[in-house]
Amino acid sequence: MTGPARSAAGALTRGRIAVGGGIVLLVALWEAAGRAGLADGFVLTPGAAVAPLLDPADRGLYARAAASTFRAAALGLAYGGGLAMLAAVIADQVPVLRSAVDRLAALANSAPWVAVGPIVLLVAGADAGPVAIAAIAVFFYVFVATARGLSASSRANHEWFTSLGAGRLRRLTSLQVPRALPLVVEGLKLAAPAALAGAVYGEWYGAERGLGVLLVNGMRAARPEPIWAAALVCAAGGLVAYGVLAGVQLAARRYLGATIAGHAVAPRGRGALTVFEGIAFAVLAIGAWEAWIRLGQVSPLVAPGPDRVWDDLRDSPGAYLSAIGHTLGTAGLGLLIGGVLGVGLAVACWWSRVVAGLTVPGLVLLAATPLVALFPLFARVFGYSGGTVVVITSFMVLLPGFVYTRAGLEAGLAGHREMARSFGGGRRALFGVVLVPSALPHLATGLRIAAGSAVVAAVVAESLIGTAGLGVDFTYAYSLLQMPRAFGAAVTIIVVSLGVFAAFGAVERVVHRRFAPAP
Repeated sequence: MTGPARSAAGALTRGRIAVGGGIVLLVALWEAAGRAGLADGFVLTPGAAVAPLLDPADRGLYARAAASTFRAAALGLAYGGGLAMLAAVIADQVPVLRSAVDRLAALANSAPWVAVGPIVLLVAGADAGPVAIAAIAVFFYVFVATARGLSASSRANHEWFTSLGAGRLRRLTSLQVPRALPLVVEGLKLAAPAALAGAVYGEWYGAERGLGVLLVNGMRAARPEPIWAAALVCAAGGLVAYGVLAGVQLAARRYLGATIAGHAVAPRGRGALTVFEGIAFAVLAIGAWEAWIRLGQVSPLVAPGPDRVWDDLRDSPGAYLSAIGHTLGTAGLGLLIGGVLGVGLAVACWWSRVVAGLTVPGLVLLAATPLVALFPLFARVFGYSGGTVVVITSFMVLLPGFVYTRAGLEAGLAGHREMARSFGGGRRALFGVVLVPSALPHLATGLRIAAGSAVVAAVVAESLIGTAGLGVDFTYAYSLLQMPRAFGAAVTIIVVSLGVFAAFGAVERVVHRRFAPAP
């Protein structure tokens, strides 16, 4: 074995040992926290958390619940992911529809589960509700990844295929789709835990069975055992899905190569058209809302008409502005903390296999565990306060920053790497000159996803354990059947999230124009 090969094999061995060490360290810290009786005994030891799953009397209950939740999550991932891929292909192949489809994807990301959950269940029914919410949860992840992947092929490659007589369809199937697959799988890897979280959350609203039902029953009864057991089953299912997709992504990179995220740049001079499209989209949405109320003869106790919501928005601007400021402050702080941690960990993992081995198991476990399962623990440890909402928001946005930055650092073109080495550049030069520029488009896409998700995460956390903000306003009004205020808060949430999404989308376009290959 040559020197470089021996060094690579040694690094791989050290990385595997570090992964094992990271898992052992995670379990040891969990055991110590349980023995210390943290959070008034709410933190259980691993043995106590697993005990309900091993009890013959309860084993069947958890198996049936897991089967129901995993089925809903899988269907949601299939439906939402399939629709997202189709939408991305349509946006890529029909430029005139690109802006409208992009807004539809942003709207799907901006509709918080806490707001759409009751409405989705009202329309789809309690049985189909978890599947529908899971599909909504995954749509944006897969759409963004697929759209960026389809835009990753260079102009020279497109021209080469055209010179060989390839039409639009042939270029799509033979050039763009193969180049996009690594990024698509990357999006699915993020979407799988989101599908599981969406299914669990959907089960909170009247489902007959599922892990979400066990979680909410455990929280109402203040019993940590069923909460920990259900959360462990959720995490195990998420870990399996994450691991399988990570293997598929590795295979895709091996056979197709890593992909530097692309960005389809819209033609110049579309400002007026963009404004017109936004107004048209809003008019169509309000018209569909009014038609649903009138044709469906929906009771005002279920959903108000647009006119009643507008009256509430017009009559109480101060209350809405105060809530918007609180939610944006929470989301911004969570985005800053989570984004810095995610990017910093990704960089540290690139520099050291040992660091990667120690940190990745915990991050994967966090990604695979539905956030709603952690709410009771966070509330017990940090209290029912705005600080806890910031912590939850930070955890929600940490993963996109980490995953996309790490993917970008691994996407540097082999030719550029070899050129840097041929000029005598060391590891530090390779990182700064080659890999950081290649990672910036990925990072910009990850932050775009994280920014839109930060508002939604803050709202969901506020609705459950917060003391102020749009989430609190929505939950309080909904519980009192004050539907104009509840729907007004929901509409405000969507508008605010769309604004944040648009702002980070503009930053993303600038970064892609500067650093991504020309489309």
